[in-house]
Amino acid sequence: MANLKAALIGCGGMGRAHANAGQALGVEVVAFCDVIEAAAERAREEFGGRYATTDADRIMRDDSIDLLYIATHHDAHHPLAIAGAQAGKHMMLEKPMCIMRHQAVEVAEAVEKAGVKAVVDHWFRIQPTTQKIRELIPHPRLSHGQLAMENYNTGRVGAKWLWDKDDGGGLLVSTAVHTVDLLCYLMDSAGDRVYAESHLFEPEHKGTSGYPDVLVGTIVWQSGGLSTIISTDQGFNPAVSKWFHEVWDGERSAVLSSHTARVDFGGADIDTIDLNELSAEEMAKVRGAYPIHANLLEAIRTDGDTICNVHDGVKSVSICNALDEAARTGKPQDVAR
Repeated sequence: MANLKAALIGCGGMGRAHANAGQALGVEVVAFCDVIEAAAERAREEFGGRYATTDADRIMRDDSIDLLYIATHHDAHHPLAIAGAQAGKHMMLEKPMCIMRHQAVEVAEAVEKAGVKAVVDHWFRIQPTTQKIRELIPHPRLSHGQLAMENYNTGRVGAKWLWDKDDGGGLLVSTAVHTVDLLCYLMDSAGDRVYAESHLFEPEHKGTSGYPDVLVGTIVWQSGGLSTIISTDQGFNPAVSKWFHEVWDGERSAVLSSHTARVDFGGADIDTIDLNELSAEEMAKVRGAYPIHANLLEAIRTDGDTICNVHDGVKSVSICNALDEAARTGKPQDVAR
């Protein structure tokens, strides 16, 4: 397979991280697009691309481009991913795949119809710690997942656009969707029904008309398993880290912490895996270089599937939407299938 040529759409921090990963794996990033022209030009200079533009259609019309890295504000994922699929381009889609389920379904249909490869950047799935949990606890009965981070009002994290219903979609779908997706993966199931309560503690700081800054929910899976979930920006605790997950199957248990870099097992033949203790060389052997990017390139090369495809993206967005609705209405919600 000849070296792929890629375009980056969305030249902020995450976008530049994707461009860096692509280049490290031999992808030639040739075009840079952003609604802020200066941002696109800075990225072009940083990575040595052919051109910078504010016109995403120019990217779609460029037949030399094989692959898109889409890392824009969340509301733009839907139209860009559909346009990319229709243009026959493979895609790395930053999470969430879309804000709303119906949008995610449309993206999945477009990708399937075009026959292109796409991966949603739910990279927790490909961590060696996660893979070991799947190996040792393949049929969990119960699980817990949480996002607990610094308050967005501190000015150290986040941005107000994340709370806008038409731009970021709120904390759950914009960020805690990582936790929802990981629960989908560990439980190896789609959602069936959800219950939730939520609260908006700081409406004056979030610039939002109702998206909660705290949500506590329960997910009933089609497999019959149960999960609890917490999504909050009301404080970070380093003892468990921003992301914290637990899994039980009746005999064995696993606790995933340290930003998914550490897993502690109970009732298994292995006690702990801690990626923080590995050297860079050891980590490269265990984890590989830029694993989710490499996974997409392998899918393109072999005509295989990605570890988090667009149908997986639909599942996590569907659960997030159902949890939001359950919290707003105070009533259980079926997860759309």
